[in-house]
Amino acid sequence: QEMTNDWMAVLRPLCVPQMVGAPKLQSLKFMKSLHLTIMQATRLPSKIVPSPYCLVSLNQVKVCRTRPKPGPDPVWDEEFILDDIPPDVIMFTITVYNHGKRSKDSEVAEVMVELNTLQNGEEVEEWHPLTGITPVGDWGAVRLRYRYFHDLIMPCEEYNSLKELLLDPSLEAVQALADVSHRDRNPLATSLLRIFRNECREHDLLQRLTEHEIEREHETSTLFRAASLTTTLLDLYMKSTCTEFLTEAISDTIHRILESKQSCELNPTKMDNPMDACANAEFLLKVLDDITQSIFASAAACPMPLRYICGCLQRKVMEKWTQDRLVKTRVVSGFIFLRLICPAILNPRQFNLLDEPPHPVASRSLIMIAKCLQNLANLVEFGGKEPYMEVVNPFILKNKERMITYLDTLSSVSERPEIEEQPVKSEPSRDLAQLHHICVTHIGVLTTKAKTQVTLKKLVTVTDMLKKHKEKYQEMMR
Repeated sequence: QEMTNDWMAVLRPLCVPQMVGAPKLQSLKFMKSLHLTIMQATRLPSKIVPSPYCLVSLNQVKVCRTRPKPGPDPVWDEEFILDDIPPDVIMFTITVYNHGKRSKDSEVAEVMVELNTLQNGEEVEEWHPLTGITPVGDWGAVRLRYRYFHDLIMPCEEYNSLKELLLDPSLEAVQALADVSHRDRNPLATSLLRIFRNECREHDLLQRLTEHEIEREHETSTLFRAASLTTTLLDLYMKSTCTEFLTEAISDTIHRILESKQSCELNPTKMDNPMDACANAEFLLKVLDDITQSIFASAAACPMPLRYICGCLQRKVMEKWTQDRLVKTRVVSGFIFLRLICPAILNPRQFNLLDEPPHPVASRSLIMIAKCLQNLANLVEFGGKEPYMEVVNPFILKNKERMITYLDTLSSVSERPEIEEQPVKSEPSRDLAQLHHICVTHIGVLTTKAKTQVTLKKLVTVTDMLKKHKEKYQEMMR
């Protein structure tokens, strides 16, 4: 996605503008984007669709597709970001196909969603009944999550006052948006991170927000566990900067699991043959030894800015919880393992480690590996609720001190590293338009908060001013 955005930023100035007219109008852009996740389907006719996949079309133009999954209740959970949708597009269609092993893929059922029926910027998650190509009763349903955004983007200089407020070192405006924009957390985080990275100030954003969250937390056990703007920003940041680190730390093991016929499964309810338990456990423990060795040797490959942020986290929690010896370990493991390494093991394709999703046996093995590593990172053994996992406890006990040393080494960067300027910067006006839209959506709550916070009075004033400016541009276009 980062590479795609870079290419778009380079190509966009070379494209023919959508609007012509006065010079001021020529700098206007109309943005349409669709963030779509095809989650799952249910009750697909298994005889007709044994291996279903979904194809996405804008109007009648095919643009992307999922991987085939076994029916009748496939789970895809694949995400597509469709930016710069042409102005003539009025609908998107999800068409279910059956993947033929020896014959041509066949179109089976579909659902159409008209864009003008969607609320601007609002995330929707719901089941859509499928209509069969030939009407023969119930064709099942598909579960979709989507957010459609369309707005006029004004010239970049119009948003300068909003950008100054957001970049203010106090981050009061950012924190206020974090407190009111729970349903808009992902677009808010995405746009904020791009704007701060454009200014080479992502350290300021991430460090200040993590410190603020530590200040507000009372219990170490729940620190950074709930979804928030802070955790979403760090998830996005790690995902965009840590591909080389993940490749060095875990890629070899993932490929080994894919190539092996041996399973790591320990859960007896998921085994074809209970007699496989010993061989599976032996293989799992060997894999765990290898992957931990690889991870522990990879600290130097972790991006220096992330290591610096981890160091800041450690110092801040040690100031607050002086009696808890392990809090500095758990605060870093909560990000590096819970939010980066383990998710990458579970979904390697989403982290650019694989081109195709793992086959079912490999997928279960990766789940077992991630489960064991997470317990090791939490410094806890498996208990009586999962007796079949207790065979892993000696591995955890053996590696606890090594895990503490690794996380301390990874966090040992105390001086803020220089941030390299991005070779291709994103277009700030698009992200600022998105953030202005979020401000307008929550203007009522922001106005109430502004009665006691001076910075928010400025944010409310700027939001209203930009709204009026946009209305004037829209009048000029008529």
